[in-house]
Amino acid sequence: MKFTRDQVQFTVDETRCERCRLCAAICPGRVFSWVDETIAVNQPARCIGCGHCVAICPTGAFDHRALAREKFLEADGDRGIDRQQLSQWFLRRRSCRLFTDELLSKQTLEQLIDQARYAPTPTNSRNVRFLVLNDKEAIGQLARWTTAYYLRLERRLANPLIRLAISMTVGFKTVRAYRYHFPMIAEVFRDTQNGEDRLFYGAPAVIIACASGMPHIAVASCNQSAMQLMLAAEAAELGTCFNGYALTALFRRKNIRKKIGIPQGYTPGAVLAVGRPKALFKCIPPRNRCRVIWPEIGES
Repeated sequence: MKFTRDQVQFTVDETRCERCRLCAAICPGRVFSWVDETIAVNQPARCIGCGHCVAICPTGAFDHRALAREKFLEADGDRGIDRQQLSQWFLRRRSCRLFTDELLSKQTLEQLIDQARYAPTPTNSRNVRFLVLNDKEAIGQLARWTTAYYLRLERRLANPLIRLAISMTVGFKTVRAYRYHFPMIAEVFRDTQNGEDRLFYGAPAVIIACASGMPHIAVASCNQSAMQLMLAAEAAELGTCFNGYALTALFRRKNIRKKIGIPQGYTPGAVLAVGRPKALFKCIPPRNRCRVIWPEIGES
């Protein structure tokens, strides 16, 4: 979010300012600085509109012209989140593949998205958009388009010449992995084609996150928003499932993106099935140990 030069103006209430200089220190663009006891604008064009300068002021003395102080939400001063409870919150979140028939209201879905919009985005771009499918026909249509994409891919991988051409693009290892797993994948889509929803599992809503900008940055923005939305759903006693199949079809096929309503120039980065879980998990499955690399990088 960029501002014109005339928008990057601010006022400091001299009677409330404690001269802590946190506003200048927290600014990622080094837009302004303190000279003696006076604050000055250095690079107004570098303002990304993050609002940190206003948010960090301990006395509310700082006000940004484009980010009026009265529009900010008050933060709870207590940051004491119980670590064990937070850990359990992360661990107990599971992908839901068993939904009830309960429909979700537009208000409920908007509340989830409202919380997701506070997720971080690179350079504070805030460029994520959400498409919401909340009727069976629309969700079914996306399932049919995704199914057609994968069954076509199955036929293409059976052709050695096409398989070689695809390998030159995505790599031989990826193609070998696809061929190994494809019988199971194809079964999912044949079942879906025959009326058994093995793609969205009967979820009453599907939320698609897409973002503008460079594709790899756009996908990162979508993923962060999606994770925040999934945790918000957990708090609302709702289940979610990140759907990589539908995401791949949307990412690879421009015509599907166009038909589903993703704006031109936007990259899909997350597809989430959302609904009320039919059953709750009673324990947490084990996971592999985290693999961490601690490189020792010397002078080159």
